[in-house]
Amino acid sequence: MKKIFRILGFGTIIVFLGVMLLYIGLLGMQAHSKRQASRILDRIEALRVGDPQTKFESAVEGCLLERDSEGTRCVLTSGAYRFQPLWIELWKVLPDSWSEAIWESSNKAGLRYWRLNIFASAQDGLVRNISANLYVVGRYEALGTEWTIGSDLPSRYAREGRDIDDTRTYMSWYHITSRPSGEGFRIYTIPQSTPKELLARKINRKCMLSFKGCDGLCELLPDAMAVLADRHLDWGGHACVPRSPCEFKGLKFPICDQVSSSVLPPDNLTGDKSRFHSLR
Repeated sequence: MKKIFRILGFGTIIVFLGVMLLYIGLLGMQAHSKRQASRILDRIEALRVGDPQTKFESAVEGCLLERDSEGTRCVLTSGAYRFQPLWIELWKVLPDSWSEAIWESSNKAGLRYWRLNIFASAQDGLVRNISANLYVVGRYEALGTEWTIGSDLPSRYAREGRDIDDTRTYMSWYHITSRPSGEGFRIYTIPQSTPKELLARKINRKCMLSFKGCDGLCELLPDAMAVLADRHLDWGGHACVPRSPCEFKGLKFPICDQVSSSVLPPDNLTGDKSRFHSLR
């Protein structure tokens, strides 16, 4: 009997150590992917329309590039989720309650899902526009941002502009409808945009490696708040999640029947888990 207990105890220790080593490895991959994305963002944020295309390709060095007739793309995913088949199979075989518990525990353990898409088009070897799109799981909801620097403002944005500032730098809220759902903010700049407006694009890198998760758009895009304040605007739109401490003072939020949170596995990792829902 004692021998059986010793074997069980030894087996428990082995399993525990295995889980800890797996977690440390995944957290290390998460940290590495965050550093990689941060370096690339630092470099592309400094690029401007008219720069050589080779400068863009140097800026995204280390990212696998995809080229087509429209331009050049670079996609980065958080390190813990770069083996998507593993997660897909996990969601398929585990009960819904287990999958949700693992997902929420992973988020709190710093293994948050994010995806960064970078795109550039060029003409005659010179950059015509550059854009970045980040989707990241936050504290209560998914958060996103899309920013672009182009040679001129698209006509659809020019038509929607509220004043002269919008014809120089267009800013708007958008709803994220994937799972997990949430909210994002779009910024479109042109060469005439002010330095302050260009700085508004800067993404808070801490959101890509956070145990708590970024709390609202004001944490994801902290420098955008100064531009919005100058224009006497807020983010626009709304989501029924707890208000962030960094939000605009005096900003009135809509009354929601219930505070909801959609921090659940993203569509491309959920397999057959289409019934997920969560309320906080």
